[in-house]
Amino acid sequence: MNNSVQIIKLYGITKDPESSNFMMVMDYAQDGNLRQKLNRNFNTLNWGNKLDILSDITRGLSDIHEKGLTHQDFHSGNILSSDTSSIRNRITDLGLCKPANEECNKNKKVYEVLPYVAPEVLSGKQYTKESDVYSLEIIIYEVINGLPPY
Repeated sequence: MNNSVQIIKLYGITKDPESSNFMMVMDYAQDGNLRQKLNRNFNTLNWGNKLDILSDITRGLSDIHEKGLTHQDFHSGNILSSDTSSIRNRITDLGLCKPANEECNKNKKVYEVLPYVAPEVLSGKQYTKESDVYSLEIIIYEVINGLPPY
């Protein structure tokens, strides 16, 4: 996915020698994630700004789906913002991303942020592109209202 301008660039993985934690090396997003951006700037965003944010996000999700993948952890914390590039909002954290046609494990635990998870996934069904679209709908609600879901 490093070829998509809508996805944050990942350069590699490194390991902290002191804590032994793994870290991803990626482009820096000076404005943090979308939730943080909305908390700071919601009152100054007009409808054009909100539509630009949503346009960036939907193009990124479309790029993921065109590759035959599902994000599977799509929420405002996984959208990073930076005003230093022409694409200001980019999707990140593709750690749970899988092919859309991959069978799910019936005993699979849900690790995603619950308010963004489609009801069918919570009831044990396979994660699909439509499940990502459900998460996108919650993000749209969040951008329009400025409030985190539920």
